[in-house]
Amino acid sequence: MENVKERARKYLKIINDNWLRIALIVTVVFALGMTAYLYRQKRNNDFNEVWSRIWRIHYEIAVAQQEDPEGKAEAIEASINEYVFLNNNLSTTSATPWLLLELGNTQYNAKKYNEAILTYEEFIKRFSEHTLVPIIRQSLGYAFEENGQLKEAVEQFEKIATDTDATFLKAQVNLDAGRCNEKLGQLSPAIAAYKDVINLSPESYWARMAKYRLEDIE
Repeated sequence: MENVKERARKYLKIINDNWLRIALIVTVVFALGMTAYLYRQKRNNDFNEVWSRIWRIHYEIAVAQQEDPEGKAEAIEASINEYVFLNNNLSTTSATPWLLLELGNTQYNAKKYNEAILTYEEFIKRFSEHTLVPIIRQSLGYAFEENGQLKEAVEQFEKIATDTDATFLKAQVNLDAGRCNEKLGQLSPAIAAYKDVINLSPESYWARMAKYRLEDIE
């Protein structure tokens, strides 16, 4: 019993002699825990904020198109500004890839192809392993094509065609590559691409378009 009392006295003395250090340690641990908690809460709040604003933008464009078709361009311009703001201020959540997708597509629809190209390239650079990359790369190819950068467009389509994770797009991007090569006057690679489309998916819409182009070329 005496040993227990002695140990208790020693323990209390240690606490008494080091109370400031102990208090500081407890404060630091609490602060770190609270910081981590608040950081997670902010990320969750930012994620919810981004998605709610994306849906609101979609709704506003749809309403503008129905109520005032001529006001659609203004609504799209406003939505681009909103997406840019979100990307500049809330770009560290798991919603960010979708935000960049929406921004790039809206810029593309507004015929702002240079801006769309930069947005799609930012996506690929920041999220190179994301499952949306093949779709983004295809959109980038279309933006290059609309911008008159046909060689760059072909490069994107051919990258997708060799991507083992994008086999569902292979017939379509071969058609895209064939079309751009045809515009460039490079008929041999265009013909090869069209034939690949037919071999890959002979009953598809893409194959019908490829056959149509082959009939016109050959």
